[in-house]
Amino acid sequence: CFPGARCAKNSRRPWAMAVGASVLDGKAVSGAVLDELRARIQAESLRPHLHVISVGDDPASVVFVRQKRLAAEKIGVEFSQCCLPLETTLGELRAAIQEGNRSASIHGIIVQLPLPVGLRQHEREVLNMVEPAKDVDCFHPANFGRLALGEPTFLPATPAGVVRLLQHYGVETKGKRCVIVGKSNIVGKPLGLMLARENGPAATVTFCDQHTENLFEITRQADILVVAAGRHHLLCDPAALRPDGQAVVIDVGIHRVQNAEGKSIVQGDVDAEALRPHCRFLTPVPGGVGPMTVACLLEQVVKAASRLTSVSVSVLEAVKQVAVKTKLRQPLRPEEVRRIMQRICPDFGEAELDALLAEIRANEDGSMFWDDVATWAWGAPVPAP
Repeated sequence: CFPGARCAKNSRRPWAMAVGASVLDGKAVSGAVLDELRARIQAESLRPHLHVISVGDDPASVVFVRQKRLAAEKIGVEFSQCCLPLETTLGELRAAIQEGNRSASIHGIIVQLPLPVGLRQHEREVLNMVEPAKDVDCFHPANFGRLALGEPTFLPATPAGVVRLLQHYGVETKGKRCVIVGKSNIVGKPLGLMLARENGPAATVTFCDQHTENLFEITRQADILVVAAGRHHLLCDPAALRPDGQAVVIDVGIHRVQNAEGKSIVQGDVDAEALRPHCRFLTPVPGGVGPMTVACLLEQVVKAASRLTSVSVSVLEAVKQVAVKTKLRQPLRPEEVRRIMQRICPDFGEAELDALLAEIRANEDGSMFWDDVATWAWGAPVPAP
């Protein structure tokens, strides 16, 4: 149990004995999502490209990256990886990220977490280095802010996978009480924002963490219970669920443990065997949220690639004309950027140009790269001829 929580094992509250929970099969649903993406790639003639930057050789990260690569190759998404050694400095990592930001052929960039101990204190700074238009993990403050405001943006993969599972199986969310155990920036917080959208799932969301008092008294009220605490079998007693056996339980945890025979197996934050007879739906581990995370990540990569191809023909033609007199592949001075943007987009006002020049990351000499300018203006890099 979390510290301060009264363990459900000590509760005498009765609960209903359901026949058994139906499985929210993430493997099957993710397969359907990948099929949809493959069809979209072919229909729009896209060439999506996912680029992963990893530091060190964390065993779990190696497995996760391999899963992404296999799924990407399966549907026609190009996959590349920059493998940096454990002793990589912050400056070297920054250079690798900037190289990906400037590549017109790369549509999505992921910095694989966790970072090595030596870089972990810089995690937020590192994630902020990824260009928002390529931040398919939705870690950049600009994208996370748009998510919080309910504006169009990339969706974080695991929360998107959870929402897709609920939708696929017709789980009612409107007005329902959803309890999320765990407040991480990767799962708990963004999932709560997505489920609480009034023009979307419209659930009533409650966040819990290790400081929550009487945790299981709160989880007993949940119509939908998401456990993303990173604690092996945190939820292990049916008394932690609502007593009528109708709770929907989503297990986001993943832990490699040894069973009684000493064999290594994968389990979650929920003791599925103990809770299965006492809830309506349950995600398995493995085969539940994990496959959905990979599929929904690739969905964001395809979305990013589609944004690039959807840039208007007039803009592309204007860029070509400008490129005749200006070398767009070289760093541009601020006055050159202002002149170029006025030629390409006469509708850009002075205020917008001032904002562009103020917000784009400049080089040490104040110059800028064309890909950064185009990404700011149109949400995707527009390749220079």
